[in-house]
Amino acid sequence: MKRILLAFAALASAIACGNTDFDPQNKVDGVRILSSRADKPYAKPGDTVNLELLVADGRVEKPRPVVTAWIPIPCINPPEDLYYLCFTGSSGSTGSSSTGGQGPLGQLRPGQDVTRFLPQGPTYSFKMPDNVIIPRKSGEPYGLAILFNIVCAGRILIDEVDPSKGVQQVPISCVDEYGEKLPPTQYVIGLTRVYAYANRVNNNPVIEGLTFQGAPIDPKVGITVDRCTAKDVDKLQDCPELKVDVQVPATSNELNEGEKDVDGTPLRELVWASFFASTGTFDGDARLLYDTRTGKVGDTVIRYLPPAIPGDGTLWTVVKDNRGGAVWTDFPVHVK
Repeated sequence: MKRILLAFAALASAIACGNTDFDPQNKVDGVRILSSRADKPYAKPGDTVNLELLVADGRVEKPRPVVTAWIPIPCINPPEDLYYLCFTGSSGSTGSSSTGGQGPLGQLRPGQDVTRFLPQGPTYSFKMPDNVIIPRKSGEPYGLAILFNIVCAGRILIDEVDPSKGVQQVPISCVDEYGEKLPPTQYVIGLTRVYAYANRVNNNPVIEGLTFQGAPIDPKVGITVDRCTAKDVDKLQDCPELKVDVQVPATSNELNEGEKDVDGTPLRELVWASFFASTGTFDGDARLLYDTRTGKVGDTVIRYLPPAIPGDGTLWTVVKDNRGGAVWTDFPVHVK
């Protein structure tokens, strides 16, 4: 079981770094986990924490549905808080989840289809262990729980483990109906971190609304734009200047308790927005909304570049803070 969970951590690192040299991160053309969140980014020992994933499927052809699954054993306090050191046995521990510990996973063998054994769906809940908070080398004591998940457009199988290859091998596959391994555009591994403090509190940020060309966007209706007719659609200056912005209230820029500037001034959270598109693209991946020292940033507009081919798609906006808080919204885009 520990080898399986460690494999998820290793694969999460590999997939997270994939394809960034070719396509912008805001372009959704495969199976993606755009974000995750906890209803209590800073939980208390004994709390029930509810998790949620934002999953996007940007595949043009979808011969198989996407399966979203969770590994039902949280990794508690891995060494140095490093997720890839989960379940190595050197330190750290695993805790029981709301499904009751290992369940059927501990009896699995190589080649076995585990799809139906894993909790499925975009949401999952677990209990933060009562003894999760531990002393740290510096600063106040805290605890950390890490939950792994997989989104696979196929079936999830256990691979044969070769001890000679070390702990970084990945004994888990996402395969099609014939048992053939699927490419990275068809699956992704993710993780969600939840911290525990005795007294600190962190709320998720809030999205009040979005604007397109300065006018409010109805998330149910979305926006309608003309296609880009430039000869070179990679040149933003040759296409219409379509401006998208997100409104996040100042209350989402919370005080970062215990953190101070060099002159002793209390610091606030860093808050930013990431943007994603299933059709077209943006002129960047993210915009800073609130600074830790100066607060609200003046210009937070991002530019949307429509595609050359008409069609319908989805645009996503994810707002995060630097303490694990997250919120998101999406709306349709119609390209004529």
